[in-house]
Amino acid sequence: MASPSNGNVALPMVQLNHICSPLNPTVEARIAAILWGPFPAQNDYTPEASPRPYFSYYTDQCRTVYYSLGTSFWFITHDAVVDMISAMRQGVTREELVQDVLNNHSIPASSPQFNETHIANAFVDLVARLVLMVEVGPVTKRVWSRRACRSWESGNISSFATGLFEAQSPNSRESTELSSNFNARNLDVIAGLRVELTSNLLDHLQVMDIEGVSTLMVFHHVSFLKNHGDSLFADGFVYETIQTLALLFPQNTWYRDSKAWYHKYLEPTVTDADPGVLSCGPLTMTSLDSYRFWHDRLSRLQQIFDQAKPRTLSQWWNDRREGTQWYALWVAVGLTVFFGLVQSIEGALQVYKAYHPD
Repeated sequence: MASPSNGNVALPMVQLNHICSPLNPTVEARIAAILWGPFPAQNDYTPEASPRPYFSYYTDQCRTVYYSLGTSFWFITHDAVVDMISAMRQGVTREELVQDVLNNHSIPASSPQFNETHIANAFVDLVARLVLMVEVGPVTKRVWSRRACRSWESGNISSFATGLFEAQSPNSRESTELSSNFNARNLDVIAGLRVELTSNLLDHLQVMDIEGVSTLMVFHHVSFLKNHGDSLFADGFVYETIQTLALLFPQNTWYRDSKAWYHKYLEPTVTDADPGVLSCGPLTMTSLDSYRFWHDRLSRLQQIFDQAKPRTLSQWWNDRREGTQWYALWVAVGLTVFFGLVQSIEGALQVYKAYHPD
């Protein structure tokens, strides 16, 4: 059997199901079934329920780890991933998963730091990311170090997932209603936050400084959330996360503006952006205090939005939080422009008459 090289990796002929090989519909169906249960035929998906965005994430994760670990990871196949997903969902502990990899696979150690145990742990971390869409690591040669990451040390994946997002208690006893103008588009055009889609659930609703620009990260994999349910996460977590997306991409009077903004500015920035963010259903959680898991991040965003003051003409035009003041401002601007134009015309006529008295 040919050995893969460190440069352009040549896979053994028998590894047609290797994690770097393209996913075919049969393999996708097996992975989806083990993750979320039986799925309809590929052509029967609605755009909102399609797992296509998830499988783009799956492919990226597999390739990132493979090209980070090189020859040490050539033995991993899609079948091996499916088997480990099944074991994780059955409650097998991390320690048992690592030992199972060591017992059942011949792992070539490519260097002292990439020994058999390191490779086995990297495989378990990879599958944990595929199950939770959470950055579990660390991943060797991480491309973007700013991404939030958690280390899974021991126990089963359910206990790990439940502990990732702790319930939060509001500081105030008074209920705080979220503004009807509070959405992703307005956080961009009014508050000046750049909005960026992410596939790391840990980064959802985080405001980060990226190249000197305050950037709001939004987890866009709605189909993953709806298909996943609360089978591993804490009760109510998935529903609340979907509600944050219904808040950011509302289906109310802002729907048309949000949809146009999303398709123009966000959708082109990632491969297979999930269109489901635009149809997360009615917003039922309108009070900030009703959010247990995302309360603190939403509170910070609401504060940023409330304190934002228009600095550019575009922001003045889009900031309609104070409707009466907005109309008064632009009526005044319109009248100023109108009377200025009238005066300019009168002045031009006077100059013309001065040179042409007849």
